[in-house]
Amino acid sequence: MTPADVADAIVSAVRDAVADGAIDVAIPATVPVRRPRNPEHGDYASAAALELARAARRPAREVADLLAARLCQGSGIAGVEVADPGFLNIRLAPAALGELARVVVREGDAYGRATGRRGVWADAVSAAGPGELSPLAAARQAVAAAALARLLAAAGFDVVPAPPAGPAAAAALADLADTVGGEAARYLLVRLPPDVPLDLDLGLAARQTSENPAFNVRYAHAETCRLLRNAAQLGIPAAGGDSTVLEGVDVALLSHPREGDLLRALGELPGVVTSAVALRAPHRLARYLEELAGAYHRFYDACRVLPQGDEEPTPLTGARLLLVEATKVVLANGLRMLGVSAPQRM
Repeated sequence: MTPADVADAIVSAVRDAVADGAIDVAIPATVPVRRPRNPEHGDYASAAALELARAARRPAREVADLLAARLCQGSGIAGVEVADPGFLNIRLAPAALGELARVVVREGDAYGRATGRRGVWADAVSAAGPGELSPLAAARQAVAAAALARLLAAAGFDVVPAPPAGPAAAAALADLADTVGGEAARYLLVRLPPDVPLDLDLGLAARQTSENPAFNVRYAHAETCRLLRNAAQLGIPAAGGDSTVLEGVDVALLSHPREGDLLRALGELPGVVTSAVALRAPHRLARYLEELAGAYHRFYDACRVLPQGDEEPTPLTGARLLLVEATKVVLANGLRMLGVSAPQRM
């Protein structure tokens, strides 16, 4: 289940409660769903009951209890706990959480993108603070404008291109690229909010280390590609290229805590794109990709993916390879929206 699926399940629970006469509220089109900071609180959390309680003229805890009872009857929901003053902490069944990997791989390049058109967006992005911009700050504004245009296109808008960067900004970007590389230069500029001073650690930016976000995110993508190449050499097919393999993976086997962390992170991309567009903040996507790369590295350290020696592939091998492939898809889609390449080797 994706976060959108969980939101739909909550709306369905509201609809059932209204139909039963348990509460009297307008049925919302959607409800907020987020990933809890503490995984012990469940896979997803929602404050829907808090928002509905005022209209229902009922205590939020009481509304949450009504919704929790109905959610637990739905497919894919393993349990729902109500936390004061009325939060819903939702835990998915392993198969429902693991299904997210299959959804991501099935959608491929389309995952995280809107399916309909929302009109024309003609406003240029503004990343400037008060006063005149320095050449490097103007370069950051140009990189952010290009990234926001891609995000708007992903969200369903037809975008009128922003004017190109001026010569001073282009020269500043070229100088930075000469020092740290073109891909790293664009990533480092787009990951910074416009109101944060441009204080770049060029020494760190030039190093191939996990502490360098411009390297670490792209390295995570390259590592997923390496694992999939190694799997192919062992005769294990990728799920994305074979619908029979894709549909045959037992995603319920993805029950390790690190697998759960990674799955929940993968589900965040559509919401991150939506919020980045709403706030005109492409740096939010970059920071999300950094979190995703960290979740992938922790998964890789904790969960052996490929068989070793004379071992034969198992159903768990296929499930973990599907998770690797889903991570590859999300990292590539996110980097593409930022205008940064997703290398297959580093």
